[in-house]
Amino acid sequence: MIKHRVRTVVLSAVAAASLVLGAGSAGATDLDQILEVGIKSNQVAQQSQEKINKIVDQTDKITGDYKAVLRTIEGLRIYNAQLQRQIDLQVVEMNKLSKSIKGVTYIKRQITPLMMKMVDALGEFIKNDLPIKREERIAGIERLRELMDNPNVDTSEKFRSVFELYQIESQYGRAVEAYTGKVNVGGNELEVDMLHIGRIALIYQTRDGKESGMWDQENQKWVALDESYRKPIRRALAVANKQAAADTLLRLPIPAPIAGKMEAAK
Repeated sequence: MIKHRVRTVVLSAVAAASLVLGAGSAGATDLDQILEVGIKSNQVAQQSQEKINKIVDQTDKITGDYKAVLRTIEGLRIYNAQLQRQIDLQVVEMNKLSKSIKGVTYIKRQITPLMMKMVDALGEFIKNDLPIKREERIAGIERLRELMDNPNVDTSEKFRSVFELYQIESQYGRAVEAYTGKVNVGGNELEVDMLHIGRIALIYQTRDGKESGMWDQENQKWVALDESYRKPIRRALAVANKQAAADTLLRLPIPAPIAGKMEAAK
C-alpha cells in the first residue's frame, strides 16, 4: 500500500516537472497555471489512491471473512461427521433393542400359560396334600389366580408371586409347626392344637388334651389315637411352640409311606 502511494507521488512530481520544462521552452504558459495543474493532478492521484486503499481494505476484510467461513464450514463438517457416527451407533442399538423387545414379547406370550399351569398344578397338589392350613393355602391359590387375570400387573410381578407361593409350599415339607385349627371328627367340629411334622404327619389334640388324632392320608380322614400318645403329643406341641427344649426323643404316630402310582401299578 505504501509502495502505491510512493509511486503516485513520484508520478505526480514527474508530471509537474514535465509541465515546468514545457513551460520554459514554450515561454507562453504562466507558472501559476502549471503549478495549479500539477496540484490538481496530485489531488486526483490522492483521491484515486484513497479509493484503491478502501478497495484493498474491503478485499482484506472479505478475504478474512471468507477464511473464517471456511474454518466454520470445516468445524461443522467434523461435527456432522461425529454426529453421523453417533446416529449410526444409535441405529445399531435400536435394531438390537427392537430384536430384544420382540424376544421379550415372545417370552411373555409363552410364560403366561406356563404360570397358569404352575398355579393349577400347585392348587391340585394342595388338595391332595395333608390338610395343613388347607383353607389358608387354597385362599392363596385363589388370590394368585386373580393376580394372573389382572391386566394391570406386570408379568414379572406375576412370576415373582408364583415363585413366592412355591417357596412357601416347599417350607411346609421341612417345618415342624404348631398352630390352632378346627377338625371335623364324627360329624363334630373340634377346636384343636395342630402339629405338622413336615409332610410326614399331621396330628391334632383338643385344647383340654383329652382327645388326640391324626390325618389318615390314604383314607383321607381323621382317625383317633389312643391315650398313650396324649403326653408325647403335648410335649411335641410345646417343642414346636418353643416352650420346651427339642432334646427329647418323642414317641409319635408316624404313618407308613404310601406306595406311589408307579410302584402300585406293578
